[in-house]
Amino acid sequence: MSRTTPPRPLEITAVLPQMALLARTATRLHPRAGSPSPHDGLGGGPLLWPAAEPWPYCDGPHVPNGNPALSPGDVRLRRRIRAAAASRPLGQLRFTPEEVAIDKQINIGRPWPEDPVAMLPVAQLYVRDVPLLRPPGRADMLQVVWCPFGHPPEPKPRTALLWRSAATVTTPPEPAVVQADGYVPEPCLLAPEQVTEYPHPMELSEELQERLQDWNTWQEAGAAPDSSYEPAPEEFHWPRTVHRSRLEGRRLDPLGTY
Repeated sequence: MSRTTPPRPLEITAVLPQMALLARTATRLHPRAGSPSPHDGLGGGPLLWPAAEPWPYCDGPHVPNGNPALSPGDVRLRRRIRAAAASRPLGQLRFTPEEVAIDKQINIGRPWPEDPVAMLPVAQLYVRDVPLLRPPGRADMLQVVWCPFGHPPEPKPRTALLWRSAATVTTPPEPAVVQADGYVPEPCLLAPEQVTEYPHPMELSEELQERLQDWNTWQEAGAAPDSSYEPAPEEFHWPRTVHRSRLEGRRLDPLGTY
């Protein structure tokens, strides 16, 4: 099925023509549930990987944050339990006693890692699908892997980008534990789409920010946004003109489902 972004109800350049100079092309990945092969553009693996090349590990530090560490298997099992619970009819017991017991066991957690942690595959993007990529040399694919633990200065995964051409498939190792279930990607297929987007209001000049915040700007353009936007008119611009590609979602946690 083709995945496309709905047309904007309002073209921001009709309100502020200066925004036309700030337009930029972006690629929305539209991850969807599926069973990708290593030869697909995908999220969450399996990746094409040279058999002779060691899989990347993160040396840390992996500092406990007070939450239990989980194994990737724990994360996937909990997801299956929650999906089963969400599919049950109203009025039926949401979680079975067995599922409750499993969840309690998962919440006990596992020992925090002391050794280097195997990085997890996040995405594999082909230039044929994302033409805006600018690979070096003859590379035609970008691979993204990350450490499933937060690292300072902000609690975010440490990420590595790798450019590839055709390679031999190998099965990567998995880390024994991860810091949070959101750091374990769910394998999925991608349906890339080229879209035009504009900067977030906070990236704009003070002059343009003031114009966006002026209710008269929208009235003069005949935009007629709902009166609920009157206290903050710039909020009418943001969700309608920027295609938010959030890197967190329902089917593929790091990539989102947009």
